Amino acid sequence: MYLNTLGKNEMYASVAEIVGADIEDVKRFVADNAENIVDCHYNEYDIEQMELKGLLNGNEPKIIDSLIVHHITPRECEDSIRQEGLMTLPHALTGETLLSAYLRKWGFTFSFDGSQITMSRNGTIVDVENRLGTNLKMRLGGPNTYNDFNVNGYLFVDEFVEDSIRGWLGSPEFLKSLANYYDKNNIADNYAENSYNYYVSFEVPLDKVDIQGFSDKISDDRKTGILLRYAINALAYGEMRRKPYFTMDNPIIFLKRDYDVPKENIRKIWILKRKPGKWIPVEID
Repeated sequence: MYLNTLGKNEMYASVAEIVGADIEDVKRFVADNAENIVDCHYNEYDIEQMELKGLLNGNEPKIIDSLIVHHITPRECEDSIRQEGLMTLPHALTGETLLSAYLRKWGFTFSFDGSQITMSRNGTIVDVENRLGTNLKMRLGGPNTYNDFNVNGYLFVDEFVEDSIRGWLGSPEFLKSLANYYDKNNIADNYAENSYNYYVSFEVPLDKVDIQGFSDKISDDRKTGILLRYAINALAYGEMRRKPYFTMDNPIIFLKRDYDVPKENIRKIWILKRKPGKWIPVEID
């Protein structure tokens, strides 16, 4: 089963297939329960408490095998995303990418041993230190770090409060870390001057994702139940837009640390447009 989160119509069709019901039955269930669902403010702590008996009618949902996830990335142009896909940090730094080419202009090159990224500047290995206010050492991995190299994304296409996504706008988070470490804002700012903020929708297998707030060891059927409830939650918010003061939880999806999103899996690219205090994904003409 495929969970398509590109939009309301796609989600209704996906949910109907997953639960084995007609789309009209799903729409009726969401409409009848939307106010109660929205009033519950579901998030990772209680999403599994959402009651679906009236929709499932005693049946078990079909297991999701792939889903659409959405990732924020600043790039010079849409074509670079379609050519490169979305890479884990070690592969983006050590491969032939626009990011690695940009960093070479600053004298930086990188190698990767499977657990730690080694950074060199002008041919000399940099012994990166822990410095107050920077996280560069953590980003490079190795002992006493999380080896957090993975691509992360959001489950839904939705508007974002600027403060919550500021770290991913303008230039990659790694460039901001590097700029802070060397106290050279231009490392990040020069990249941002020539970039746009894109929202990239891609398909990913279920076994390559973990869900914010849940163990990476949970079973596929439990993942399915969580994702199904999140989708119904999003549909309910869509029906209750007359309550704009309610903010929907848009869960973060963590891809496995060794998984690069191939360009073939990209399904849609949006441009992020800024409104006062917010950024909204808009279709590219």
